[in-house]
Amino acid sequence: MGRTKSDRSEATRAALIEATLKVVAETGVKSVTHRRVCAAANMSLGTVNYHYRDLNDLLLDSFAFYVERVSVTYENSFSTARNDEELADAVLALIDSLADDSDTAILMWELYVEAARDRRYRMLVRKWSVRAKSGVAAYCGATTATAIEALWDGAVMQRIVGDAYLPDDELRRVILSIIRSDPLRHYPDGRIVAAR
Repeated sequence: MGRTKSDRSEATRAALIEATLKVVAETGVKSVTHRRVCAAANMSLGTVNYHYRDLNDLLLDSFAFYVERVSVTYENSFSTARNDEELADAVLALIDSLADDSDTAILMWELYVEAARDRRYRMLVRKWSVRAKSGVAAYCGATTATAIEALWDGAVMQRIVGDAYLPDDELRRVILSIIRSDPLRHYPDGRIVAAR
C-alpha cells in the first residue's frame, strides 16, 4: 500500500524542519530564507509557502521539534542514577555529550536569543527547561535542579567557545557539591545514598 497524501505532507514538513534546523545551525536564524531551506531540503522553492504561512511559522515549528527531540535526551540522561556519584556522572556525561555536538549547542543558543525577543520562543524555552530539569528533579529539589541546569548550560558554552574551562574532575566536584548541598535529595529506595 502506498503512502497517503497526508503521509507525504508530513514527510515534507519533517524534511523542511530538518533543513531549517540545518540552516540555523550553519548560519543562524537571521539567515533563514525560503531559498536556503528549500535548497537544504532539496525541494522546489514554493514548498515552504505551501506548508507554512511564513518563515516565522516554519522557524517556530522547527524549534518546537528541536525542543521535543532534545528534551527526550535530557529526560533519559538521569534515569539510572542511584546515588550522588551516579547523578554527578550523568550530569557530566550530558555536558560532554552536548559539548561534542556543536550543532545542538548552536541551536540551543539561537533559541535562547529568539526567546529573549519573542514570547512564543520564550514559552518553548520554559517548556524545555522544565523537561530538561525533570531528570535531576526526580532526585533533587527544584532549586538544585535549576542550579545544575545553569551549570550545564555554562559548562557547555565554555567547552565549545572558551579556551579555559574546568577539567572533568573539577567540574564533577562542583556538580557533587551542588547535589550534596540539597537536603531534599533522594534515590529510588527512598534513602539518600552518598557513595564514598
